[in-house]
Amino acid sequence: MSPDTIIAPATPPGTSALALIRVSGPEARAVVGTLLRKPVPWQPQRVYYRELFSPADGSLLDEVVLTFWQAPHSFTGEDLVEVSCHGNPLLVSRLLAACLAFGPEVRSARAGEFARRAFLNGKIDLTQAEAIGDLLAAGTDREIAGAQAMRAGRLGERIGGVRERIIDLLANLEAWIDFPDEDISPETGAAFAARVREAEAEVARLIATAPLGRILRQGIPTALVGAPNAGKSSLFNALLREDRAIVSPIPGTTRDVIETEARVGSLRLRLLDTAGHRETGDAVEAEGVRRAHRAAEGADLILHLFEASVPREARDFPMPAEGLHPGQVILPVATKADLGIAPENEDYLAVSVVTGAGLDQLARRIEVLLLGANLSENDDPLTVNTRQEGALRAAQAAFGKALEGLGASHPPELTSLALREAAAALAAVVGETTNEDVLDALFLKFCIGK
Repeated sequence: MSPDTIIAPATPPGTSALALIRVSGPEARAVVGTLLRKPVPWQPQRVYYRELFSPADGSLLDEVVLTFWQAPHSFTGEDLVEVSCHGNPLLVSRLLAACLAFGPEVRSARAGEFARRAFLNGKIDLTQAEAIGDLLAAGTDREIAGAQAMRAGRLGERIGGVRERIIDLLANLEAWIDFPDEDISPETGAAFAARVREAEAEVARLIATAPLGRILRQGIPTALVGAPNAGKSSLFNALLREDRAIVSPIPGTTRDVIETEARVGSLRLRLLDTAGHRETGDAVEAEGVRRAHRAAEGADLILHLFEASVPREARDFPMPAEGLHPGQVILPVATKADLGIAPENEDYLAVSVVTGAGLDQLARRIEVLLLGANLSENDDPLTVNTRQEGALRAAQAAFGKALEGLGASHPPELTSLALREAAAALAAVVGETTNEDVLDALFLKFCIGK
């Protein structure tokens, strides 16, 4: 446990009904105790109503509710006091200053330090710590479900199960290597390889969730492209559910790329409203058109907009059906459907932001195109992130070396070495062998009070 005591607000800045201040460390009770006139018995998991006073001049700081968790039965694994006070930023600031005046043993917490102490004290593994950040950043129900599954330790349990199997295989193999004259019979090569393949298959199943994890955590770059006045800004505002982009009947109103996030169905889209494509002598508009092309080239999803009443041969900005880069998805969308639809048999969605017609179908089509087989709400919500995927791929490669060695009848020592590499990579997923640089990068993304 850390020798110093840390303090920070756990609630965001700003005026609110209540605010929460966390104090964690060996001096947590003593720090808060200096502000009390009526003592607190500090029984664990109990709540106390008290008045807190300034130790400097005796003035009333606030009426608060104190909650105490005794080490190791707290989030951080240390003595932890939570102070619920009124949510006036000035009151919160005065309470923090009074606590910090206790002495050098107490200091302001760094970003993510409470969660980091929870990890270092064995209260959570690294995947659960990452899940806290995912839960705070979640923008859709599916993201919340995935973060909660990770926070409950589901990934750690699956990794632990695979690792236990590998350690069991290692123990049997190395006993036979170290004591060849003893009556220790290793499994036959076929049976041993089968168990390694089982472990490899479980790792492969987890790796397969990584693409969906990237979609959910990072959002999908989605460019709205088309001719001027095709309804791009109107649809942009409709998907965003706010009046963000200027809408005008004058062609060329949008000059630059406007980017923001929007929740569409169960997905988070990074919407890019772009300038309408046309030849123009206006230098500013021409730059907007160039930027629109760059946005389209970098997007994973393109909504190709055109007026529903405009025949195919009269449309500008044709898009190749296969996309501008591998994996890019293009969805044709006919806008202004309330004004009429050209009599054509095409695979597109017709929408109207005036009547709302087709918008729900558009959201569903986007989900189907991007999620495909992962669309069912009954699917396992657990997905791995980029760091976890890297460690899992290292384990997968090590399993491959072990199986190659078994198939080629390599010395058992080489198989043992490969399985040790796999076990170490699996340990890195949950943070058992993670270096300080990785921990710094992870926890610094958290807010101060987490």
